Amino acid sequence: MFSESTMRLVRQRARGTCECTLDTCPHFGQCRVAGKEFHHKRELSGEAADDVANCMLLCRACHERIHSSNSPIGRL
Repeated sequence: MFSESTMRLVRQRARGTCECTLDTCPHFGQCRVAGKEFHHKRELSGEAADDVANCMLLCRACHERIHSSNSPIGRL
């Protein structure tokens, strides 16, 4: 779970928009829909953490898409 400060910093970095960068994004290329949900870039493990580097802001559609596919997504 991301802290409030992490979510605030990620929202600022993303300028409030979805950070999906897949060319096949259903929003016609890079998504610029308002981001509402936070996602771990890498699964939590010994190497991954609940920090800004492992967090991305996504719109609901892109967040659902990432969890329903095996496609890499985002700024890794």
